[in-house]
Amino acid sequence: MKRISIIIALCLIVSMFWSISLDESISLAKQNNKDLLSSKEDLQKANQTYYQVRANIYPQLNVVGAYSLNKTYLPDSAIVPPIDLSLGLDPDTASSNDYYLANVMSGALNSLVPSSPMEEGSMALSLQMQQVLFTGGKLNYSIKTADIYRNIQQLNYQLKEQDIILKTTQMFYSCLLADKLVNVQEAALETARHHLARVEAFANEGLVSDFDVMRARLEVAKLEPQLMQAQNSRDLALSAFRTQIGVNDPTIVPEGNLVLPPKLDITLDEALTQGLENRIELTMAKKGTEVANLQLKTEQAGYFPNLALQASAALYTKADEYAIEGDDFGTNYSIGLGISFPLFNGFATKAKVNSAKSGYRQSQYQEQKYEDLIRLEITQNYQKLRHAEKNYLVQEENMKMAERSLQLAQLRYENQVGIQLEVFDAQTTLSAIQLQYFQSIYEVISATRELQKSLGMNF
Repeated sequence: MKRISIIIALCLIVSMFWSISLDESISLAKQNNKDLLSSKEDLQKANQTYYQVRANIYPQLNVVGAYSLNKTYLPDSAIVPPIDLSLGLDPDTASSNDYYLANVMSGALNSLVPSSPMEEGSMALSLQMQQVLFTGGKLNYSIKTADIYRNIQQLNYQLKEQDIILKTTQMFYSCLLADKLVNVQEAALETARHHLARVEAFANEGLVSDFDVMRARLEVAKLEPQLMQAQNSRDLALSAFRTQIGVNDPTIVPEGNLVLPPKLDITLDEALTQGLENRIELTMAKKGTEVANLQLKTEQAGYFPNLALQASAALYTKADEYAIEGDDFGTNYSIGLGISFPLFNGFATKAKVNSAKSGYRQSQYQEQKYEDLIRLEITQNYQKLRHAEKNYLVQEENMKMAERSLQLAQLRYENQVGIQLEVFDAQTTLSAIQLQYFQSIYEVISATRELQKSLGMNF
């Protein structure tokens, strides 16, 4: 029953933790990383900028309309009394024709005199079109620049994604390493405490000296803070890992084996060639040089004229009252060709061209600088991996010798040829070498991933 209770307790403890694989960790990190999400929004903005610039090659159509009602009250001084020319005719001599003409003229003059209040209604509707015909290539260069810019943002997103994958992978395996180191330290401390109990028992029987007891106690005292440090390192590694994947759940623990990755069978020259062909940073630098070249061409296009076509069709009315009748409408059509030719601007265009030339040369220098840095990085990571692989082989041999030494010490002790202290020393040595062995595996994994990234490989 006691054994069953222990098993049930262990199962409950295990069920309290959420084990997560490397692939799941990388997926969560990409989903929750704020820098990567922000870079994705930059990519969307770059796409929309490209569409905005490209829209300038199409005709620009606008509908402009207005409808207004006006009512004006004139001052009293501006209001003229009605005119009646018939009052100036002599009734004795004026004929009926004279009165008729006088009334007609009076009506005509009164129609010219403003009345108060004056009411007026008007409406206008216009369809306007503008089409760029020639800009010296500036519009074409702007579209190409916007397209390259969005490609750069896409590459920048991929670069950030690679960085996140590499960092998440390293943290994942650092947690596995930290857990291994804690297990080794716990086993070593348990062995030291077991040895101390045996030595103290022998001391009570007078079989060992006080020096042997003191030595066993010092071993326990030395291993206890080492275990505490290993546990603290594991907690810190887990905390950093959970922050990296964007899930602050204290029950999340990485699940996997600390095993060697497939060996990268590649020479240094091959690595340099592959890296220079596939590195995203170098591709971005080349595209930056293309943008600088397009900027130079854009400034040089400032010497050429600009040509545009403009056309419009308008429908308008104007009435001396609020009501607009069907016969109040009029139409207007226009089409024109506009040209702008630069003659002299104080040599500003020449200065812009010279500045763009300098920017183009700077981009070329920057591209060469990136190439040199990438060569150096690949060389360093290549040598780091080869050193890590050699160190692993050494530690592997040390593990075999330490395990063999422990077997021999146990065999000598069982045959009463050796003493129990030899077994303890062999166990302590094996624990120390195990720490170095697991560390060497992690170094190979980390160095392999770093070299893969510096070669532009997807993993």
